[in-house]
Amino acid sequence: MKKNDIIELIAGKMVHQGVCLSEYEGKKVFIENCIPGERVRVQIKKIKRDFCEAEAKEIILHSPSRINPQCQHFGLCGGCKIQYMNYEVQLENKKEIVKDALSRIGKLKNIEVENTIGSDRIYHYRNKMEYSFSNKRWLETGIEYSPEEKSFALGLHIPNVFDKVLHLNKCYLQSEFSNDVRNIIGKFFFNNKISVHSLKNRNGLLKALAIRESYNTPDKMINLITTQYDKDLMHELGNILNQNFPQVTTFVNSISMPHLSSALSHEEHVIFGKGYIQEVLLNKQFEIFANTFFQTNTHQAEKLFSIVKQIIRNDKTELKGKKQALIDLFCGVGVIGIVLADLFEFIYGIEISDSSIRAAKKNAEINNITNCEFFVTNLEHGFSLERFNRDQNDVTVILDPPRAGVSEKTLIQLCQIKPRRIYYVSCNPSTQARDVARLSDQYKVGLVQPIDFFPHTYHIENLIVLEIL
Repeated sequence: MKKNDIIELIAGKMVHQGVCLSEYEGKKVFIENCIPGERVRVQIKKIKRDFCEAEAKEIILHSPSRINPQCQHFGLCGGCKIQYMNYEVQLENKKEIVKDALSRIGKLKNIEVENTIGSDRIYHYRNKMEYSFSNKRWLETGIEYSPEEKSFALGLHIPNVFDKVLHLNKCYLQSEFSNDVRNIIGKFFFNNKISVHSLKNRNGLLKALAIRESYNTPDKMINLITTQYDKDLMHELGNILNQNFPQVTTFVNSISMPHLSSALSHEEHVIFGKGYIQEVLLNKQFEIFANTFFQTNTHQAEKLFSIVKQIIRNDKTELKGKKQALIDLFCGVGVIGIVLADLFEFIYGIEISDSSIRAAKKNAEINNITNCEFFVTNLEHGFSLERFNRDQNDVTVILDPPRAGVSEKTLIQLCQIKPRRIYYVSCNPSTQARDVARLSDQYKVGLVQPIDFFPHTYHIENLIVLEIL
């Protein structure tokens, strides 16, 4: 077998990143763009020592679960890679991905995984989308482009092509409002020949556009990320937004260094509005700023936090007299701690982002919560144990780390604190399984509950409840 060979296979189970696992001549084959059980003709793309990567070029025997994707950009854009799959089957496969990670990576046996909790909205469900500008537009076959069009795009990156962006007409991940805003902003900059950022040359103005929407309040935010502040241009765009989209409550211009590939900002200008939007989650109010993290599927976040709250409420009947403390690691703007504040005497939130901690303190104040303390700490290097080693405290820990998971030092410190329960929320079952394996000498796995925050993508949010042995 060699690169570009065409072979015929039956797609096996779905594993990480939405690919199916099969085998050919004793070697594992990871296949894109197919559904378990389908007979497919695939082209070999990469060959490694122990496995190879392939792409389905022809579906010989279709799965009854295969449907026609709604999006006109499907197959080019990397946003909704499994939109060709019936939603109920997506949920089943995401459960299997969690089981596979716990078994294969976590080395855990006979773990029961609950059925995946589906999203009530399977389209238009994201409360935030970030679109990239590029001076290298992905050119679709059969379309003629002017020279100006070839050097302007506003949309999403093509998978595995870092410098080219697919110019979007319509995206099903966020609302129709979001599509309309993105298209008008893109047209405004294109018609005015505004320069697009080039990482190679470290020049150009436009980097990215982020649109945030509250789902339980009417607030909406436009955040334009540029390499410098052009006051006149921003106010001209602000007037256009006011005229066309009166529902936009705030417009922010974030400034990001031209030598950075990311849209991380070091400076913000509020063109109009308050500079933040307000969201309500489980009867608690939160201020969300341009660069603070908030769960991207509001309704699914409510389901997740309701499950955690109910488990803790039931568990309180077992506790006898101890003061109960919650350590909220990777706390963001304090959402989990604030939602659970009425169940604990003490809440300690820890997060690396200074702006997020400021927002967390403000959110606690808004909700009249006085038992929360928040600290800026880089959890890659662990955290201070001093306040958590009190014998009178019954400690619970909630983890909601980024995709990379939890650092070794923080895991070691958790074992020193010995919380009775750890609630581990993750958007990456692989690193979550790895971390759970590291804790398995002191903790057993209780509830494993996948929750689908990201329909039509291979991503899955998963809650694992760990109980001390």
